[in-house]
Amino acid sequence: MTSSLRFASRLILLLVLGLSLSACGWQLRGTTSTPSMETLTVSGASTELRYTLEDELEDQGVLVHNEAPYILVIDDEDWMRRTSAVDAQGRQAEIELRYTLRWHIKDRKSGALLTTPTRMMTLRNLPWYPENATASSDEEQLVRDDLFLDMAYRLINQIAAASEGWETY
Repeated sequence: MTSSLRFASRLILLLVLGLSLSACGWQLRGTTSTPSMETLTVSGASTELRYTLEDELEDQGVLVHNEAPYILVIDDEDWMRRTSAVDAQGRQAEIELRYTLRWHIKDRKSGALLTTPTRMMTLRNLPWYPENATASSDEEQLVRDDLFLDMAYRLINQIAAASEGWETY
């Protein structure tokens, strides 16, 4: 096989792999689709989620304020922390953090639901070092912050998908 033929076959393989990845919906972590709305009100979210969502939405060009025609309602947020592994002495060696929320979007004028209430969940496992509880606690807080950011990205992508074709006020 000549070198130019090998190069062409590798290029074609790379192109096919790239197209198949994009066709299955895979995208880099942290990338979001842009919602087709100019403004949005966020209601019912915890402070951490609200600030994370506001930052990410405003980066996408969506202004977050209390008079927007669309209201993102966070019905429920729930954190669960449990021991997922123990060491030889029976002390926790790994914990699982699970963050769950339910959301929907409604129209401010009519009060009609524009999306069905949807439940989303994300989780992470992290090592826990009983002999260094301070560092483990700091790491747990970093993972919690990462879960808020991950949930915000996923929520924005779902809002963008749901808002395709909506009339903007």
